[in-house]
Amino acid sequence: MEKLKQVISYLLSESEQGRARLDLSKLLYYSDAVYFQHHGEIITGEKYIHTEDSPQPIHFYESLSDLIREDIIEVKIGIENSKLGSFHLYSKNINYLSLNREEKRIINKVLKAFPAKVLDENKQYPNLYENYVITPVFSEIQINKKTVNTKIHILRKKSVLTLSGKIFRVLYEE
Repeated sequence: MEKLKQVISYLLSESEQGRARLDLSKLLYYSDAVYFQHHGEIITGEKYIHTEDSPQPIHFYESLSDLIREDIIEVKIGIENSKLGSFHLYSKNINYLSLNREEKRIINKVLKAFPAKVLDENKQYPNLYENYVITPVFSEIQINKKTVNTKIHILRKKSVLTLSGKIFRVLYEE
């Protein structure tokens, strides 16, 4: 659960506008799943459950509670169009020192895909979106080689081939 808290802290520290609970839980899922596609393991070590509105780590609320108590994150009420909106989570202090460079790179890649809100997930990560949508509600979302398309990222390499002055992109397996 410590690694989950560090990833939450990092995601919020990289999101100046804060994040809603729904967006945060989806960002965690996509960060773990994209990392799995590249490395065959997940960053947080958590299992994910398909809740009514998003994939969510099992220890999500416990981690948020700990981070608030430890004064690392804070909760604020968002105001949109002169109306009270949802609660947003913001970073106050840094707590992600044990994340390595590659973990941060993957998380930043996911944040770049969803700079403000998590929208159009099916366009950014269609196979990962489908993986959690087809999972029955309140069931564990399977993140493994059978359910998450890892073959493209792990086994295939890209190369450029030039024939008769024309450039071709070639995919090959080792």
